[in-house]
Amino acid sequence: MFREFFYAMSPAAAWAAFAGCLVLILYTGTRLSRYADLIAVRTGLGGVWVGLVLLAVVTSAPELITGLSAILVVGEPDLAVGSALGSCIYNLIIIAILDFIYRPGSIYTGIRHSHSLSAGFGVILLGTVAGVIFVEHNFAILPLGPIGVYTLIAPVIYVLAMRSVFFFERRLDGVGELTSAEAKARAAHRGLTEVYLRFGLNALGLIAAATVLPVIGEALARIMGWHETFVGTIFLAFATSVPEIVISVQAVRIGAVDLAIGGIFGSNLFDLLIIAVEDVAYLPGSVLAATSEQHLLTAVAALTMTGIAIVGLCSRPQPKVFRVMGWASLGLFVVGLFSALVLYLLGING
Repeated sequence: MFREFFYAMSPAAAWAAFAGCLVLILYTGTRLSRYADLIAVRTGLGGVWVGLVLLAVVTSAPELITGLSAILVVGEPDLAVGSALGSCIYNLIIIAILDFIYRPGSIYTGIRHSHSLSAGFGVILLGTVAGVIFVEHNFAILPLGPIGVYTLIAPVIYVLAMRSVFFFERRLDGVGELTSAEAKARAAHRGLTEVYLRFGLNALGLIAAATVLPVIGEALARIMGWHETFVGTIFLAFATSVPEIVISVQAVRIGAVDLAIGGIFGSNLFDLLIIAVEDVAYLPGSVLAATSEQHLLTAVAALTMTGIAIVGLCSRPQPKVFRVMGWASLGLFVVGLFSALVLYLLGING
């Protein structure tokens, strides 16, 4: 009933609804960044941790809802896995966008080393996804009941990542922490309970709009005649990544750079955990075995891009190429666009 309502829309009405959701995400997302920054200041947890956990869960919640809907309602595991992996690529492209708008210089010079740790755990999870997809499509392995081996590994790695970054941040104890002056000023005048309440209300609004957005996007894709694989990996991934774009850009604008970068790497980790949740919901067996092997390309592309980001985080390149963005960000942008093009060609020819 919910999907049929949007499928019955005219193209103009569907585009108008799509735009309306974008406006609501823009409104709530800008406020979420400010309240998350306040939480980072008032609790002393810092932008890295708040972005990695709190913001990441909020912005990735639509991917979880979309993925479960794709499996339980539509019965399309390809859409579920494609949305999660495709979002990892779009999230990493956001780093290049942030580097472009970051005026003080290269964005890599203004953030903490903790992000390399969270990105490293992302490499582990992406490598695991790619390995499991390859093995389950090419070798006969013993089944683990209704779930795949990835579902046993992913939650352990995710929890280990959260714990490792938390204690690493405690050891750094504020060294190099960039907290916005705006947050420091407002933190003294607002109670933590009020901040949590406002954060929660805006989070609900954002999750609602970001959940409807991919459904409208899917309806538009059907109208436009796009292939299903393209919808899952490209269009749906873009639609569900809109919250990350809005929140990250706003965080950089208010000076909470660590909050923005932490949210991006945290979203990728949570997106990869979502695949394990989707596997549990997919009763016939392993969800990765039931999906197209084309998703192996998406996982490898995201893995490569994460590696590029880690190199940028470690080397901290100072100059920007043509004063636009750092070479690491340029690499993220090129690999991301090339992957999108290849996946589109595979989709329309599949």
